Amino acid sequence: MKKIKPNVSLGKFAMLCNILILGVFIVSMICLLNFDKVNMKLVSETPDYNNAVEELRKVEQPRRQAQAEVDYYVNKLDELNKQELPADKKKAKEHQEEITRATNTLETKKAELQKVDDAIKMQNMLLEPVRVYHEDLTTQVNDSKLTFSITLWITIFLFVVKVIFFAMWKYNTLQNLRIISPWMKKSTAPYWAFLGWLIPVYNFIKPYNVYGEIVNEMNYALSDKNLIEKDTDVNTDFNVGLWWGLLLFAVLFASFLLNGTFFKQGPMYFKLSHTGVAVTAIVVWAIYLLQECLVIFKGVKMNQNLFQNRSKFDLP
Repeated sequence: MKKIKPNVSLGKFAMLCNILILGVFIVSMICLLNFDKVNMKLVSETPDYNNAVEELRKVEQPRRQAQAEVDYYVNKLDELNKQELPADKKKAKEHQEEITRATNTLETKKAELQKVDDAIKMQNMLLEPVRVYHEDLTTQVNDSKLTFSITLWITIFLFVVKVIFFAMWKYNTLQNLRIISPWMKKSTAPYWAFLGWLIPVYNFIKPYNVYGEIVNEMNYALSDKNLIEKDTDVNTDFNVGLWWGLLLFAVLFASFLLNGTFFKQGPMYFKLSHTGVAVTAIVVWAIYLLQECLVIFKGVKMNQNLFQNRSKFDLP
């Protein structure tokens, strides 16, 4: 004869993960606000930096032409100096005058190039403190973003671990229900406790259906043996539905809100209070996680009641 499993520790582990998730999520929001503080400085400073870079580009733009003109007259003067002086006095005079013109023009072009270089040097001097400040802010932003990313990935990791514990708990509970309630063998297969979380789109509803079925069938099984009064918890469906709605709201809407407020320079970035958004996300996740703990706790209590009174189901 098959035995039912106590299956309490898995539920407790899932609840413990929720507490850890909330703690790490709060830390991640603090890290996000630290990132945001530096990032807002970078965003406000970036136009000045871009303007300074653009001014430098404008100043540097004529240098290529000025350098080309200097190079042209240097080469021309070299060629003239290499040529033999004509025997004819008139042509010799013209040759010398051409050398003089090329020399004078070269000096003029060198002076113009020097003016451009001086302007570039001056613009670089003006740009340097802006560039250093910009690079320093960029480094701070990257470092703070990395810290936030680490805490966020820890939160996601804990969430996945919680889902695994929760899925294992539901898997064992479904197996228990199949043992005490023969009709459950034609109902949801235990493997859906895991698979329901993995199938895209389908995972928007299947985990809720699986857990709702578990709670209703356990209520029925316990009340049928007079282990609990019928309709003891008339809000069971509401609580399960509220849990699932809060989960979707926390994961989807809060993620959208945080991404739009902190990582995209759109209307949400400029119009919403960033601290208010972070606090709202914490509150939403806290309500969801506490509601989930309540739902799991009630399921654990029913499972514990079932295990302690297994003899009434003619089970060892």
